[in-house]
Amino acid sequence: MQSWLSSMRSKPATWLLHIALGTIVLGACVTHFFGVQGEIHLRADKAETLTVNPFNRTHSLSLFLWDFQVVYDASDNPADFITDLRLLDRDRKPLVVKEGTVRMNKPLKYHGFRFCQSDYDSDLQGVVLAYNYDPWGIGITYTGYTLLLIGMIAFFFQRHSRFRALLGKQHTWLMVGLGITAILLAFVMTNVVTPKPPLQPVLQTPLLGIHVSVIMLAYTLFAVIMVNGILGIYAVIAQKKATGLRKEKLSTFNFQLSTVSQILLYPALFCLTAGIFIGAVWANLSWGRYWGWDPKETWALITLLVYALLLHWPWIKKYSAVSRQHSDILYHVLCVVAFLFVLFTYFGVSYLLGGLHSYA
Repeated sequence: MQSWLSSMRSKPATWLLHIALGTIVLGACVTHFFGVQGEIHLRADKAETLTVNPFNRTHSLSLFLWDFQVVYDASDNPADFITDLRLLDRDRKPLVVKEGTVRMNKPLKYHGFRFCQSDYDSDLQGVVLAYNYDPWGIGITYTGYTLLLIGMIAFFFQRHSRFRALLGKQHTWLMVGLGITAILLAFVMTNVVTPKPPLQPVLQTPLLGIHVSVIMLAYTLFAVIMVNGILGIYAVIAQKKATGLRKEKLSTFNFQLSTVSQILLYPALFCLTAGIFIGAVWANLSWGRYWGWDPKETWALITLLVYALLLHWPWIKKYSAVSRQHSDILYHVLCVVAFLFVLFTYFGVSYLLGGLHSYA
């Protein structure tokens, strides 16, 4: 117990990250077991009643479609969908009547209910709205997101961390150079992969640029780690055949490659994590749920878990039977193999599995 308290005092940001992840998982469980999601079809000529029953407490709303419009841009492409609603809450005394508007990426909120645009009828006299009643899970999850953001920022300023220890083993100019290179490459990749106008209405949000940029920065850093892995494999193999001064140089080179990879793994994994959760917030605004096990979401999570395991490599190596001689090349091999998950997440999912992210 004393060692735990000592660790929490010396590494508060590390503990905050784990607490944040636990909070996010708790929020996801609450959403899964107690949240209510679905769709409701509204026509201009009749009211519909929506009833949910979480915790055996019935909540009923009567919804009436007041007006629906498709907003077009200068090129006559749909830019937004505007649904004007009237809500009657018969559970409240006196009767509550609320008027509100649903737009793309701007849901209508009412006492735990969230309504998002899902589809519309061809005659423009009807709409399909996705609804979500989850007043507890979303709050818990967003608290976890906030703690995670604070923890990731604070981690880089934490004195007693493995990241700071590794950073002290490398020349500052080398890390700065790699960082600038990664940012520039990520900028180029972002401009290449970001969908160009005309954009679908769901993509017309500032979150698009932020989400793509952060993800691309993560992927670029993972690519640098992969290249380091290939060079490291070569260095380990060549080191076995070398002698004298060359053997010593190759050993130093291998150590530097391994150290740089481990350093870059922290910002890369944090960027991927931030990108995923920015996407989750965006999904909650657009589709009424922050996670739906879409193929791209699922494989992004798998990629995150793979690199999270790689981040804990020193502890895995410590408590496994892998020898020092084999651990060097095994780490580099894992860095290369892990990048295959990145490639499949970006290319494979889009072309083979499709889903809501097929436009990406």
